[in-house]
Amino acid sequence: YSVPSDDESNILPPTMNERAMNERAMNERALPQANRTVLGLLLALLAIAIVLALWFLIFDNDDSSTSAASQAPRPTPLTIATSTPVPLDTSIGIITTEDVEPEATTAPVPSSTPVAEGFEACTADASPLTTSSYIVDTNTAPLNQRYEPSVGGAQAGSFDPGQTGLVFTGECVVNVTDGYTWWKIFNGTEDVWVASAFVTPN
Repeated sequence: YSVPSDDESNILPPTMNERAMNERAMNERALPQANRTVLGLLLALLAIAIVLALWFLIFDNDDSSTSAASQAPRPTPLTIATSTPVPLDTSIGIITTEDVEPEATTAPVPSSTPVAEGFEACTADASPLTTSSYIVDTNTAPLNQRYEPSVGGAQAGSFDPGQTGLVFTGECVVNVTDGYTWWKIFNGTEDVWVASAFVTPN
């Protein structure tokens, strides 16, 4: 048996404590690396998840909008009725007031009573003017109204002397017996006759 030298005495197998410390140091060095590896995997998985989410959001919305658009009923086209313009007939003249000739106005022709025996028809100048009014011209005596064109006819009433506004109907006869020209007039109640010699136009 030989006694170990000083150099050999320094080379001693590690004790249990030393081995534990070495293993701990190795484990502590390996732990950060493992943590980095796990963190990298998690980040990669997160990136993949984000990409997939974006993919589904973009393309799924496009597909759903396309399908919804294809399934939506198309509006019925609106038909607008149009009318064909009718060409104007230029051959039809426009009548203005200058082109229309005024109708000639004639004075009303006085009507005459059927001439009975003993009477004559009035001439044009002896007939009363239906467009003018007359005044009783008897001075102070009233003008008799008669039912018949005769001085012997029954009296229907009288007009006061100087009475105005008498408008005759235009009927006129000449009594051959008494010589008077008789005009028919409406007295407000009925038709009567008066002698034309006692009225003058206003």
